[in-house]
Amino acid sequence: RKFKRDLKKQIQEQPRQVQRALGRTAEYLLGLIRNRTQKGMDADGRNFKPYKPEYKAFRRDKGRQVRFPDLNFSGQMLSNMTQKASPKEAILFFANKFQNIKAAGNQKKRPFFLIGDKEQKTLIDFFAKELFKQNKLK
Repeated sequence: RKFKRDLKKQIQEQPRQVQRALGRTAEYLLGLIRNRTQKGMDADGRNFKPYKPEYKAFRRDKGRQVRFPDLNFSGQMLSNMTQKASPKEAILFFANKFQNIKAAGNQKKRPFFLIGDKEQKTLIDFFAKELFKQNKLK
């Protein structure tokens, strides 16, 4: 509760520092999503369901890895994730419309664009540290 109250006050008094901390936290989250997705894991650390045999064969023919789903064929979708921060929120999104459509399809089969339970605390701690750093820089 005290953290929430202090944060509201900080948003009013120092919006630029809060925005910067949110932006850095969002970038950190994008890294978490990329890393776990490349390891074939969802937001809660579970393995993605396997590729269907036909798609696995297609990937193999194209020289892609087939040991586990990593949602990476060309690399464009995961590299297209970006963020936009304001003093009140940070939004993660796919900048390119086609990559956004592709991500939505992948999300239905293998949810990857989420914040896991364990990641929530990590992100809150990361944000708090970033905000503290911003305040020391003033």
